[in-house]
Amino acid sequence: MKIICKKEKTPKKEVFLKKALIEAQRSLQDAYDGLSNVKEPELIDSYIYEMNAANLRYQVILRDYKSLEEQKSTIL
Repeated sequence: MKIICKKEKTPKKEVFLKKALIEAQRSLQDAYDGLSNVKEPELIDSYIYEMNAANLRYQVILRDYKSLEEQKSTIL
């Protein structure tokens, strides 16, 4: 007798959050890199705003991802 196991599909929300986390990390790194290469006050301000925005976006997405993982672990 053979037991057939279906591979579980990753929910769309989880895939979306993983991609969004990677994108937010890249944005944050790009802002840090940009800040380290400029001297003009306006550009410094711009990169600081970008860093803050990317950091906040990353925190929110990470919180949502952790919440999703907790929901999955309580179901199992």
